[in-house]
Amino acid sequence: MTWRDDNIVTLVPKFKIKEGKKDAYMAVLPKFQEKVKANEQDTCIFYGFVGPTEDNYVICREGYVSAEGLLKHLANVDEELKAALENADLVDLMIQGPAAELEKLKEPLAAFNPTYYPLYEGSFRSTKN
Repeated sequence: MTWRDDNIVTLVPKFKIKEGKKDAYMAVLPKFQEKVKANEQDTCIFYGFVGPTEDNYVICREGYVSAEGLLKHLANVDEELKAALENADLVDLMIQGPAAELEKLKEPLAAFNPTYYPLYEGSFRSTKN
């Protein structure tokens, strides 16, 4: 197996579906996926939802080539995010990646109050994906 530096910028939002809003929230998820597939081929590395759990939490696993790719994503899915937030609360937001990329996100994402996790030096990933 061959290894390379890990430079992926990862976004992990965690949502709590509001009481009685599960069907409406879940109906928005395919719209997110369609928008990402149609408009982010050059910037999105992976994208998918996990859940809902028994207590109605959903997370999204998202990876981007750069901070700019993540910001492009947020602009791309702005309408869908607003619809999702009518039916769920954003309860946690983690952003992981190279420290220099995280710095580029602090001002534009300040309103979301994310927690930033800089990649440890020497982090790597497989070249298979």
